[in-house]
Amino acid sequence: MAWINQTKVLPYLVGVSAFFFLITSSFHAYELTQFLANSFLFHDADYIGISDVLLSFAKGCGYESHYYSETVNGSYLNHHFAPGMVFLSAFVKMIPNRYGLAVGVFLSYQLTTILWLYWAYLVSQKNKQSIDLKFLVIWVVLTNQLYLYRIGSSYHFEILVVLFGCFFFYQWEKYKTVVLEGGINFTKQFFLLGLFLISFLLQKEDIGFYLCLFFLPVFLTSLYQIYHTNSEDSFVRSAVQRKLFSLFGILLITVLYLGLVFFLFPFLNGSHSIFGWSQVLRQEYHSSFKQVTGVSKFIQIYLELLMSMGLGIVQLVPELLGISLIYLTHVFSTRPWHHEVYSYYSYSLLPFLLYSGILWLKSKKQISLPIVYLILACLFWKNSMDQNFPLEAQSNQKWYDPKVQSEVTEDLPHANGILQSEAGKVSSNRTNQAIEQIVFSQYNLSFFINDQVTLYPLEKLQNGKEICDQTKLCYVVLAPEFTDTILWPKQRILDTFVNSKPLNHQKIWQGKQIEVWALSK
Repeated sequence: MAWINQTKVLPYLVGVSAFFFLITSSFHAYELTQFLANSFLFHDADYIGISDVLLSFAKGCGYESHYYSETVNGSYLNHHFAPGMVFLSAFVKMIPNRYGLAVGVFLSYQLTTILWLYWAYLVSQKNKQSIDLKFLVIWVVLTNQLYLYRIGSSYHFEILVVLFGCFFFYQWEKYKTVVLEGGINFTKQFFLLGLFLISFLLQKEDIGFYLCLFFLPVFLTSLYQIYHTNSEDSFVRSAVQRKLFSLFGILLITVLYLGLVFFLFPFLNGSHSIFGWSQVLRQEYHSSFKQVTGVSKFIQIYLELLMSMGLGIVQLVPELLGISLIYLTHVFSTRPWHHEVYSYYSYSLLPFLLYSGILWLKSKKQISLPIVYLILACLFWKNSMDQNFPLEAQSNQKWYDPKVQSEVTEDLPHANGILQSEAGKVSSNRTNQAIEQIVFSQYNLSFFINDQVTLYPLEKLQNGKEICDQTKLCYVVLAPEFTDTILWPKQRILDTFVNSKPLNHQKIWQGKQIEVWALSK
């Protein structure tokens, strides 16, 4: 019945599919977030640090970071020039107890999937009288997209790269239609293209570099077409020229933006590390972190990336070359996670993979039903081989001593209560003076500290005298026995605490595991 009434039934099938994707992904997001939180796995170096920046912006302090700065209160933009992450700040402000970033990231992941799927559906239905087999492939790979899931489940702001990549490429396709077919509203489409281009570039400092690599083969192909188009076919030649000029404009704006990010901004900001991003990619790590060690592994990852978008994009030579150039940055990188395109490090490739899938769908290239089965069989086989798709929302592994972890869980409400009562005592004595409450805490406790305080990592205690002045209340919350023996051994926590001698320490509360200390000059 569905095959006979394809055009009538398909919208409902796609709608039902999207609805179930939203329901199941929301349930999984809730379970995964609760599991990571209850297991004390939201470490400050990533989740807490990013959440801290977004909360700072929501308070009107800009991109101030206490975690990613060599100075006391440096800008996060020196670490990653990603002003577009501001779109997640509303979630961090509205949702308490530091869950805002998790909600914002997963909602963005869901919205991104639905938007790309909806775009693919619109393309498939344009002037089509039956279901496009290519759309069936895109439909399934989008709702089972391994690399998109990795970005969503990493709790990183890079999901915005894929979201705004959808906006930019959608507008680019609309703009190409106006340019090539001479449509109306040229000025409006041109303005929107520039707006979405800038929005796309603002999501991460290196997006412009990948965009240039992706569009370079497309630009050269268009240039080749101009010189080999029959001079008598003036319309085709003129259309290709307009497309080439538009591509040149995009590349020019992107190069100027890269100059701003990597040269002008560090100079104006007084930063000494102009090439900080490239240094990070070339940073050496211990050999135990490295998983990709041979040419065969590189080829395997490359084929898996292409498989994640249905393999059909191999029929688009310029776009395939562009994706290959971007992948080479992963091949030559010494950063292990970038090296193996793991976690959120697929953000540099995914927008271009998804866009190439849309172009393949729009193309006149055809596939047969057996090829559809083969492609989807490869996709599900690959996904089933990945042990982290989806991530387990439960584990038998014990990261800490169960008894110690249980006692820490019991202590946390009391520790937060002490901080709130201390702030209440002082505020009653200083009715006309704003009071900022600062807490220094160790890496695995930070997520559970009251989000009304200004949070600093424990190692910032060395700058405690500069941070804590007469208008601030400063405390330390730590649990020396509750730590990782390799990542943060107990002695490192104690040494960090003891070496902050410029400040006076006074223990105001001792639980079974957690200690709360007041600091004063």
